[in-house]
Amino acid sequence: MEIEVALFETLKSRSPAGGRVRLPADATVSDLLAVLGIDPADVGVLMVNREDGRFDQQLHDSDRVAVIPPLGGG
Repeated sequence: MEIEVALFETLKSRSPAGGRVRLPADATVSDLLAVLGIDPADVGVLMVNREDGRFDQQLHDSDRVAVIPPLGGG
């Protein structure tokens, strides 16, 4: 299956070519992060198809995943 990925801020450097990643049919969000080399601790906001996502969430062909790192400030 093919997943569309949008990475923001400090994670942008790990964006896949063309913004898409091919994964096995039973892949989860955690599997996607592993393929991209992103530690779950570096994830502040996770969205799957514009809804809150979970690391153990199974993905489906054409899903859209957005990952935003934790934001700092004061």
